[in-house]
Amino acid sequence: MGVLNGQIRGTGSSMVGWSAPSNVDDHEVRSEMLHQAWKNGCAAAGSLTRAGRVRSVTDACYASTNCFRRLEGEMNADLSCPHCYDFQRAMQTMEEKNGYNKFSNPIRGVDKISWSPSQQGQEIAWRSVEPSDARASMIAPLLPEGLRHSARVLKRSLPHLGVNLMVGAAAEITRDRPGNGGFRLWVYSDAETAEREAVGLAQGMEVKHATYNTGFAGAKVVCDASGANESVLKVNKNELMKATAALLHELNGTMYTGCDLNTTTNDMEALSRECPYVLAAVANESVNPNNATAYGVLGAIESVLEDFKGKTAVVHGCGSVGGTVARELVRAGVRVYTVDAIAAKADIPGATNISKGTSNYVEEFWKLKVDALVPCSISGLISMEVAQNLGCKAIVGATNLPFRSIEVQELVEGSGIVFVPEGVSSAGAVIVDSIEHFDLKAFKEAQPIDIYEFCRHVVLEKTTELLLTAGLRDIVASRATKFISEEYGAPENHDGLKMPIGRTFRFWAQGRGSVISPGAAGTRRALNRDIS
Repeated sequence: MGVLNGQIRGTGSSMVGWSAPSNVDDHEVRSEMLHQAWKNGCAAAGSLTRAGRVRSVTDACYASTNCFRRLEGEMNADLSCPHCYDFQRAMQTMEEKNGYNKFSNPIRGVDKISWSPSQQGQEIAWRSVEPSDARASMIAPLLPEGLRHSARVLKRSLPHLGVNLMVGAAAEITRDRPGNGGFRLWVYSDAETAEREAVGLAQGMEVKHATYNTGFAGAKVVCDASGANESVLKVNKNELMKATAALLHELNGTMYTGCDLNTTTNDMEALSRECPYVLAAVANESVNPNNATAYGVLGAIESVLEDFKGKTAVVHGCGSVGGTVARELVRAGVRVYTVDAIAAKADIPGATNISKGTSNYVEEFWKLKVDALVPCSISGLISMEVAQNLGCKAIVGATNLPFRSIEVQELVEGSGIVFVPEGVSSAGAVIVDSIEHFDLKAFKEAQPIDIYEFCRHVVLEKTTELLLTAGLRDIVASRATKFISEEYGAPENHDGLKMPIGRTFRFWAQGRGSVISPGAAGTRRALNRDIS
């Protein structure tokens, strides 16, 4: 332990209310003493760090002497500095640890849980996806070159439930950067199709996590229910959640999951009773991740349209995300047309329901001349036939993989229609996960609207940066995604980007009245990028 090049190296993870004696003049000695207090507090936060609560313990324990001086009171704390933040964050661990003890499901407050793979009868074995298959994914072009062929899949057959459970990952997942993605339950035509979707969705999650620096890696839990009488309704969900919990225990903190297609908050609550690897706003039940996603989509639409007044949009899919998007667009003054397979869901006050079975039914809704098509429904909505007859100026939504194929996407973007990838527009839920995981205290105390508006703010900023970067590089917007990534496209000397976005929420919430315009911020960030 010592001062090396102006930095102090150590291995602790908590400091609890201690300061060095003021009569010690030698700053290096005082820093050593302060650091020892930090190290002595390690036991208080050990469970948090071992459970992946801190993304990198090593990073958290590197700090300049100025950071120590700030914490000693010699200088004002600079909470925009990631080192200062890490130390201040650690000082709260005793309070948060008490919070975990009070919480019925201590999501972050547990150590390694022993589990013998032999009990399940199957060892954990990841299988690397063939590079050609990984690159064939529609998301692959949005990833850095090194990640385009790093996808892998973990599969487990559960014949007693009639399902195959798998975890897709864009690359290796670790406790320092655990995988994060929802739990999708679906009936697939064959095992290969299910595996391809697991990979594609995981790569899509990687784009989201990297774009916003959530602290997670891209992954997805996919359950193929084709053996359950060809229906997700026939699956015994209680037993499925127990089997999933067993698998997550074996993965030992390298994978977290939450709600997705055909899995609900009730399912996640059941799963959270069996294992701690669930991120579904369980710690703050008033927060709805779907609303966070919707507000993120609204931010992206606002960036593309610049002004809502007098604009038009078609919202396809009016469920928990699309319904909120449609309602908020109406409130903002947009003329909204709504479409849903269940017509009643598209009955949004102030919107025109053009679903099948209504008096305003429009069969070929995609031909409508509108400013934005907002897909919030199924993947593959836009086929080649649809693409050749699109009447919209932009496509911005929540749907993962809205195009039927990469050729369809290229046709659409080549025609001049602006497409904001879902990795940018549909990131609200992963931003919420980052807050819940990296700043549980702030998450538990937050008002839902503050979290939703935070998602809207950062997605608006990021979309603005995306569009301007695309213009500066003379490329379509989707191809600019990798250049605006906080993890892959950021300048190496930008230390502030090391802080996961979830850690920044509390500061944003405290200063909402003075926050810089997100559009201006996105413009500034795009201009600061190296476009050589």
